[in-house]
Amino acid sequence: MVALFTATFAGEWNPSNYSYTLNENTLTIEQGLWNKEEMEVEREGNINNILLFQLAVSEERQQWSVDLGVTAVLLPLLLFIAAPAQRPFKKYLAFKWYAAVVLAILVVYTAWSVPAHVSYVDDIERYVRLLTSS
Repeated sequence: MVALFTATFAGEWNPSNYSYTLNENTLTIEQGLWNKEEMEVEREGNINNILLFQLAVSEERQQWSVDLGVTAVLLPLLLFIAAPAQRPFKKYLAFKWYAAVVLAILVVYTAWSVPAHVSYVDDIERYVRLLTSS
């Protein structure tokens, strides 16, 4: 978790691997975490695609932030499956039910989150191609 938080907040990383900086007349698109590859795009004539790119990156960052929160909650619950004597609700919920509920939550959330990331990353890459080809 520490590595994810460090990469996300210190390195401004998200699963699309894109970030940006907007200056007066240019948009700098950065790809990568530590060794960033930079592409500059003039704002003039590209403002619509720049706004769509920024929106797509913002949506991906927001989804990633939600994923980090859910991971922070689910990771300890998953670890309790490996240490059943320490798990919460052991007086009220049998181990098999606890494991089934936690794994079901994980599967449902993953089934919802992964397609959202794929969609956002596709949008981001499409806008990067549009911006860098012009």
